[in-house]
Amino acid sequence: MTQHDYSQYFPHSIVRAQQDQALQFTLDAFLMNGKRFVILELGTGCGKSAIGVTAARYMNANVPKDEAFLPGAYTLTTQKVLQKQYMNDFGPPKGGMLSIQSATNFQCNFYPKNNCAESINLLRGEKKGTPFWSQCVFNCCYKEAKKAFIASPESITNFSYFLAETMYGKQLKPRQLLVIDECHNIESELGKFVEVTIHEKFTKETLKVDWPAVTTQAGIIKWIRGMYLPRLEAHIIHLDTLIEARRGLKEKLDELIGFAKMYDMLDKHICKINRFIGMYDDGGEDNWVMNYNEAKGRSLRNVEFKPVDVAPYSEELLFRFGQKVIMMSATIIDKDVFCRSVGIPMDQVEFLSIDSPFPIENRPILYYPAGSMSKENIDKTLPNLVNMIEALLEEHKKEKGIIHCHTYKIADYIKNNIKSSRLLLHNSSNREEIVKKHFESTKPTVLLSPSLSEGIDLKDDLSRWQVICKIPYPYLGDKIVRKRMHKDRDWYPFQTAKIIIQSIGRSVRSDTDQAVTYILDENWQIFFNKYGNMFPESFKKALKT
Repeated sequence: MTQHDYSQYFPHSIVRAQQDQALQFTLDAFLMNGKRFVILELGTGCGKSAIGVTAARYMNANVPKDEAFLPGAYTLTTQKVLQKQYMNDFGPPKGGMLSIQSATNFQCNFYPKNNCAESINLLRGEKKGTPFWSQCVFNCCYKEAKKAFIASPESITNFSYFLAETMYGKQLKPRQLLVIDECHNIESELGKFVEVTIHEKFTKETLKVDWPAVTTQAGIIKWIRGMYLPRLEAHIIHLDTLIEARRGLKEKLDELIGFAKMYDMLDKHICKINRFIGMYDDGGEDNWVMNYNEAKGRSLRNVEFKPVDVAPYSEELLFRFGQKVIMMSATIIDKDVFCRSVGIPMDQVEFLSIDSPFPIENRPILYYPAGSMSKENIDKTLPNLVNMIEALLEEHKKEKGIIHCHTYKIADYIKNNIKSSRLLLHNSSNREEIVKKHFESTKPTVLLSPSLSEGIDLKDDLSRWQVICKIPYPYLGDKIVRKRMHKDRDWYPFQTAKIIIQSIGRSVRSDTDQAVTYILDENWQIFFNKYGNMFPESFKKALKT
């Protein structure tokens, strides 16, 4: 391996051994071996963010430029908290990295009730020279931030913004390097970007279109083409007319802003529908699953279309924006399965796995089976699970922790059967509020969650113990899960192991941090015996049976 001197580009005073190994490997793969993709599986504590930044700086300074690619790098992440952390570490005044989020996150300076996305829609047709036109064209806070983001050779943003901007805005051009942090989420992020949902309420009340009588996939597609899409296009033209008629009328300002918000929503929706139709025509019905959801309570019907396999779309939507691509995560699990799932050619990639350097004794994993948590046995096991969690609450009565439930059924059962104010259960709408309460409380609170396997940093006293109630198998009632299993038999255990490793990684965040993990599902032993090869060595060494 060639030794590359990257020292002047490294952002910190000390280079960890794991960082040096990863950087030498990455630069060698790109510059000596001619690979386009490098996948780095880096255990918690390896310092992966500095690796991506250093590689980008080195290549920008030392690699001849290709006219098809702008200099510098885009860094992508799925988590806002991680985006903020990058800016804390590498943004001004420490470095030159700049960040951007969507225009909806910026408040319009001219219309305070609007975000910038809504005001940008109002700008269409505005007469040149009006106060609003001048403000929005020359002094828009979002446009200035975006301009700086584009000009900076070190730029970080989130997946959803990047995908939307590259598809529709067209201002973000391919760069020398694309760095994708938390890359185990690529499959789900691309899936979310291309999936579409159509609601009966919106269809009837806004578009004045009858809900289709058919429920077959072919019938719904025909209805979208022949009825829904033409009416959607006509309605957005009508909205444009309403907006134009109210320009400059102060007494109509609230109406104008309301129509602008509706236009912004419809504009995104119609783009998504058109993109879906194009992809559906290319891939056919075999790569798409339709979920037809009947009315429940006050909720009317809706129909969803989701891709089974995002691999056919990954190059066009994502990878083409990097001449070279670095992907980093603590949970690649299986390189071949990962590459197949996101469409990476095997002959263009090199892979390196480095285990977490954190001391094994600081993160023991204890298997205490309460019983089987399978669908057939869960109701019989839940009472015993509750008894064991009560004992753990007493064992850790002065310490904060987290209980990974995997489902709301389990979370609700624990909350309803353990009368303790320490347990903080969240739902889909108050998750951030409950997490904040846990962070700020001086009491030994315990998060009770079906969905905090990643995206949360419970360092030090925020969690000294954690529980995995159930092996987090993907839901077999999901048509996509069944089709993916049929297409790739390794995909199902791959997804399961990924969630387990991510969950366990929430509570030990540094080499001096420590927390104990309890696995209570009897099915763990069966899963680990069959798929233990998917787990890193440090996990196996920490596991006590």
